[in-house]
Amino acid sequence: MQLKTVITLAAAIFCIQANAQKDTATANTDTAKKEFITVQVEAQFPGGAKGWQKYLEANLNADLGAKYLKPKKGQIITQVAIVSFLVNTNGEISEVQLINPDDVHKKLGAETVRVIKEGPRWVPATQNGKKVIYRQKQSVTWQVSGE
Repeated sequence: MQLKTVITLAAAIFCIQANAQKDTATANTDTAKKEFITVQVEAQFPGGAKGWQKYLEANLNADLGAKYLKPKKGQIITQVAIVSFLVNTNGEISEVQLINPDDVHKKLGAETVRVIKEGPRWVPATQNGKKVIYRQKQSVTWQVSGE
């Protein structure tokens, strides 16, 4: 049986919830840490949403879908990995975590996390003209069809 694997990425960066925090590198107290529900300018991947999608498509190992999801002939199996991560004031990515581990195969979730962790620096989010720490969520859909 031949398997076909398709990885679908959100056409635009998929934000379920966007949080930002003021840069507190010079502050010494917790009261200086103000969290924002939204920011004026969201963090951006170099090249924008199209560049981010192209990066993910080029770096995710699509063969893992066929290896771990075993559809019968004519069947399609779809699993969505949702990953949360921070983009700091220098554009570095940290705190990458799979937020729906019960909804996606362990290896596919791990692959999604790996590729995002290894990503290049982003353009940081800004609030009131200052760079802020921004919480990003990205959805990656793994789809395998049995042919």
